[in-house]
Formats: sequence, C-alpha cells, structure tokens
Amino acid sequence: MICEGKKPSEITVKDITEGAELGNGMVNYHFQSKDNLIRVAIKKVMGCATRKLGEKIRAKEIVSPAERLSFILKQVINFIADNPEISKIAILDDLENNQGTAHLLSSEESYNKCLKEVFNNDMHKVWTKNYLIAGYINYIFLKAENIKKEMGFDFYNKEQRENAIENLVKELINCNK
Repeated sequence: MICEGKKPSEITVKDITEGAELGNGMVNYHFQSKDNLIRVAIKKVMGCATRKLGEKIRAKEIVSPAERLSFILKQVINFIADNPEISKIAILDDLENNQGTAHLLSSEESYNKCLKEVFNNDMHKVWTKNYLIAGYINYIFLKAENIKKEMGFDFYNKEQRENAIENLVKELINCNK
C-alpha cells in the first residue's frame, strides 16, 4: 500500500488484514502495532533496494571515485524522490532510533570506499564528508517544499536533483582537499 503511494497514516489495520486476507488480531499478535508492521515492511523494501543498488555499484567499479560517488548519490536521491513516503519513514526511523546509519539505501561502506580513494584514507575527512552528504540529502528531501519556495530548487525535478548532486560532489572533493 505504501509502495502504491498511500500514506502510512491513511492505512488502517483493517486495510492491511483485508489485503492479506487475515484477521485483525494477526497484526497485533505478530507486530504489536500497525506502526511496527510498517517499519518491518519498510526495512524489507529498503533491504531489497539496497541490494539492487549494490549490484549497480559493482558495475561502476572501473570509473573514478568521484564519478562512482556521484552515481551512488544520484541513485539514492532518485529513489528518495520516487519513494517519498518510504524514504521519510526510513530516515526518521533511523534518526529516532539511533540506528547508527547515516545514509538511506546503502551502508557507509560504499560512500566511504569512494571517499577513502579521494582523500587517501584520511578518516577524519572521510567521516566528515560522509555526514555532510547524509545531512545534505536528508535536509533537501525533508525540507523540499520550503526550499522550493525560498530558493526555487525543486527536489522532485530529476534534472535539478542530479545537478545538485554533481555540485555537491565537486564541492566535497575540491573543498579542503
């Protein structure tokens, strides 16, 4: 239902159980609440999307680290834009529950590999850039409406999104190299 664009707040336990052809008690018995069921479902969706991204990244191993980083970030930001409800829940759940992950759709490993190559394993720079990336992406997504009003940047315009990523990568790599 979420993948079809329905907001979690609009989904009822009855919707879920009717769709699954189960009794209402099954949701509470197995998941304790609708919110827990939604979190589990979103983690599964995110896991699948992360695996698909991993396959795409492996095909980009021969390009420069900056190009690979740009590719990864474009994939992530396009997933977020195409799946805003899922992404919002995943980001906020990670922040709320202190999951220790900075990035949606990928472990820090794929980002760090690129950044380590660019910054010669200077881990202070790697982690700083890593969290700058996460903060930037999360902010422009979660504040998309305000940013569009204030600056004219439309997060939901793919060309603008991808240009923003190109600019971000250039700034990260050229800033204090």
